[in-house]
Formats: sequence, structure tokens, C-alpha cells
Amino acid sequence: MIDPLFFLKKCKDNGFSTFYGVPDSTLKHFCTAATDDKELQHTICVNEGAAIGAAIGYHLSTAGAPVVYMQNSGLGNAVNPLTSLVAKEVYSIPMLLIVGWRGEPGVKDEPQHAFQGVITPAMLENLQIDYAVLDKDSDIEKELQKANAFFQEHDRPYALLVKKGTFSKYKSVTGTIKDYPLSRQRTIECLVKAQNADNVIVSTTGMASRELFHIRKENNISHATDFLTVGGMGHASSIALGIAANAPEKQVICLDGDGACLMHLGSLATIGSSGIDNLLHIVINNGEHGSTGGQPTVSREVDLCQIAKACGYSSVARIETEEELKARLADAEGLCFLEVMTNNHKLKEIGRPTSTPLQNKKKFMGNF
Repeated sequence: MIDPLFFLKKCKDNGFSTFYGVPDSTLKHFCTAATDDKELQHTICVNEGAAIGAAIGYHLSTAGAPVVYMQNSGLGNAVNPLTSLVAKEVYSIPMLLIVGWRGEPGVKDEPQHAFQGVITPAMLENLQIDYAVLDKDSDIEKELQKANAFFQEHDRPYALLVKKGTFSKYKSVTGTIKDYPLSRQRTIECLVKAQNADNVIVSTTGMASRELFHIRKENNISHATDFLTVGGMGHASSIALGIAANAPEKQVICLDGDGACLMHLGSLATIGSSGIDNLLHIVINNGEHGSTGGQPTVSREVDLCQIAKACGYSSVARIETEEELKARLADAEGLCFLEVMTNNHKLKEIGRPTSTPLQNKKKFMGNF
């Protein structure tokens, strides 16, 4: 495998020292090493389109070619700026895209990545982005030199499509973020115990959905009232909005994460102005991208409650203790936003949902 520190050194040796991106589990050791590297200008962005935008700004002000990293599913967020700004027919902007290849054909992965994995090479080709496939045996120096040579001849993006297992493990050497007594697991346990049998939950992609499924299974509780948003990071709140608006007799709960909430933060404005009064929006804020190695989000630097209030939520609260959480869950009414501050402790042994997305969909729709 390729040592992430060696890879970053070779990037810097070849003039790539400015990085923008959204963490990905395939790239997690590279992403964590980049976060620790103080020699880099490195910004973790809220979504992939925003990372492309920042990269455009870097090129316009320096004439250099930055690095933008993402999971291949994030290409969807990046398509608009890549086609309407970056393309050679528009502003012709060079940048090195590092794309984690989830769902590569023939490689075991989760169902939400299967379709994206098949179409990723075709997406890059349709976007007219030249690319090379990177694996554990790749010659990094050669690949980066090839990218630089491409930029000398063409002012447009070049991509490295990174296979699973390319990077070796890297453990962060930076300090942990502020701890809180509540964990994500305990927060979800409190929610499950407080939930009325008629309520439905829409949970965000990543560890929140996995832990919700695990807690239900461990306590022998039906999963039928949960919609597990296993893909489409950042869209759980909009799915919850669509359900709440069309099933006003139901109490709908959105179990969100801080990184997911930030990814499509504008959804709060849509929800707040929708006129619905049957949605409880819970954001578990552990200050990190927990599913991709613990890279930090900016959620601890902004006031999500004040944002939600300004967007039109009828009640908002920041929760730091289990007692506060239980009290708020007991009297939550209307369009309510709860930001639950948690530590980053994780269950050591936790599997993935054993039901397929289609099975989950069918059972969930039986609630209406």
C-alpha cells in the first residue's frame, strides 16, 4: 500500500500544496494525514461543489493547480461547477481531482455504492476529464508528473481514481476536539426509548443509521418505522420534509449529523419556511466526519441553533446532557430543532444494516 505521508510529500515535491475536499472512507487515511500536515493549505469543505469553487478561486489568484478530493458519489455535487465553470469551453481551470472509487465493479462494497461505482469512469469521460486509476502498486512520482505535464498542455482538470486499499493506515497525531458526556449511541438510545410507536425516523447516512439499526436489533425492536438514508449525504432533512408535509398526522423525526447538515445547510431555510409543524430535527454534533476517519467539521465554529431559528424553526435548543435531552424529547412540539453536542466515542463492534434498501423502503412505506 501507499503511505499517505509519502504520497503527500510527493504531492508537495510536484507543486501540489493546496488541498480542498470532503473526506471519504476510501481516502480516509490520506484525508487524515492531510489534516495533520501543517505545511499544506488544506480546507475541508462542506460539500464537493464548494470544494471545486474554492479551487477555482485558488487558481484565479495564483495561476496554480490545486488538489480537490472527494468520494465518487460526491461527483454529483461537483458536476455543476465542473461543467459550468471549470470546463475548457468556459473558464478552463486546471485542478487535480482525487476521487475515491466506492463500488468498483468486482469489489465488495455497500449497496448504495453499486450503481455509482459502475458509472464513475463513464462520468469522468462524459465530463471530458482525463484520469488515471491509482492502486497500491502505482508509481506516485510518475502519476503526479503525468498530471503536471497534462496541466502544462491543457488548462483543465485531471483526475486520479483511487481504488479501495490503495493507502496504508495513518493515525492522527493531533489532539481531540472538546468532549461531551453524551455519545451518539446514547443519544439514539434515548430517542428510541422516547419515540411514540406511530412516529417515523429518517436517519442520515453513515454511523447514525448504522447505530440506529444496531440499537433496534439489540433491543429486539422493529425497524419498520425507520428510513435509513444510506446514501445521499445531507439529504435526510429534505426527505423528512417531504414526508412531514404529506403525512401531517405523523410525527416525523430527522436524525441528522453535523457534517451532513452543513453539506446542504440551505435545506434548513426550505424547512423553516414550509409551514409544517410535525418535524423534530435532531443534529448530533460530534464535530467530525465520523464515518471517514474523524476529520473535523466546522460545526463547532458556527451556531447551528441560531441558524435554524433564523430559518424559521419554531423552537431550538442546544443539548449537552442526557437529562436535557430526555426533557426536550418529552415536550418537543411543532417544528423543532435540537443540536445535541456529543463526544466522538463509537461502538467498537457494529455491523451494517442487514436489510436491503428496497426491503427498508417497503417496510417503511407500510407506515402510511
